[in-house]
Amino acid sequence: MEVVDASPTKEFFISMLTRDVPLDRAILDLVDNSVDAAYQSGGLQGKEIRISFDKERFFIEDDCGGMSKSVAKQYAFKFGRSKGDQRDTPHSVGQFGVGMKRTLFKIGEEFVVESNHPSGAFKIDVDVNEWLSDRENWEFMLEEVPGDGTHGTKITVQKLLDGVSEQFELELFLEDLIRDIEKAHFKAISEGLKVIINGRRVESFEFRIKASDNLKPVRYKGSVNDVSYSITAGVDSRDYHKGGWYIVCNGRLIEEANTDFKTGWGVHGIRRYHPDFAFFRGIVEFDADDSSTLPWTTTKTSVDTDNFVYRKVQSEMKKVMGEIIAFLNKRKKEDDDFDKQLIEEKPLNNAIESAPSLPFNELDSNERFMTPDSAERVVNPNPLVNVQYKVSQNKMDKLKDVTGLASNREVGEYTFQYVFDYEVGDE
Repeated sequence: MEVVDASPTKEFFISMLTRDVPLDRAILDLVDNSVDAAYQSGGLQGKEIRISFDKERFFIEDDCGGMSKSVAKQYAFKFGRSKGDQRDTPHSVGQFGVGMKRTLFKIGEEFVVESNHPSGAFKIDVDVNEWLSDRENWEFMLEEVPGDGTHGTKITVQKLLDGVSEQFELELFLEDLIRDIEKAHFKAISEGLKVIINGRRVESFEFRIKASDNLKPVRYKGSVNDVSYSITAGVDSRDYHKGGWYIVCNGRLIEEANTDFKTGWGVHGIRRYHPDFAFFRGIVEFDADDSSTLPWTTTKTSVDTDNFVYRKVQSEMKKVMGEIIAFLNKRKKEDDDFDKQLIEEKPLNNAIESAPSLPFNELDSNERFMTPDSAERVVNPNPLVNVQYKVSQNKMDKLKDVTGLASNREVGEYTFQYVFDYEVGDE
């Protein structure tokens, strides 16, 4: 009997680790780690993350508390974890343990990680090609260094991979990265975290919902097992691309304006998303000390629809959607009835237009979606009707020249009134 060597190669491992994550998302993993460190070292207020890159180098530094030597040895640079090994970072967003390693290998061939932590300072300097050449040794060398009094982390990556250098030179890549971070960490930024990328400050994305005395959104909290959640939903200004559900896990936005089956659109009796529903806004926040229980994928770019907690909460999302969609259907009918002069007022539409748009975290708790009553239909003895007929373009153009009118509609109304006055006389 012969032994078959099934051990992985480093090249294969790195290829599998890095191939399915876009570059901007990989960098976002480093920001996740800085945010975790900031939470663990007293909060986000006054903390800062600085990122810079060009075709030669990538650099990120923060003053968010740093990484301890024990975390570096037992977690951050370790490929995989032993069963039962849990990182002691409650309420983290970087919990999957592959983000930093994946990003460094994806960007370049040389990297240096320096950390100043209250427990001590260290540096890890890696030449990837040299590390790959030793096929048996998977270790990195950690060097203890004198601290400089600040508590934070610095990462420098050089000898950038060809595709990375090309992307770093694109203005579009910079814009996309800024937009990704402002949305993914909108809560952290709103709580005081400062993020600077190539000299540009990242602003906070705001999720807003309209609210007034007679238009009140849903906002309530609950828990499933050890995961707490909150649901906030209502309406805002009509915007097809902003309507939908937003999903947040431990402060990290993982779904933005979702309008597909993952959040209930087009399934279980809920209609598919379309322009009449573009007023809809809903946000669900999940929070847990053990972030592995949260309903997110390992890339933190989507919701895990098979997660037990999410399936339980999704049934509540469906009820909330049902109430708001029913209101939006009434709003549409109200618009149509008003055009037909079957009603004299538009209380539902007016409620939406007049209500101020507020940041969702400033809204009061409210168990149900509350709206004004619909207008009563009136019996209109003389409702408006549509008149439609077709004529040749040549004849229409000649009539426009004679009458001096600009649009087909104006010509139609003018000719109808002309014939009416001639054939009928007074109304």
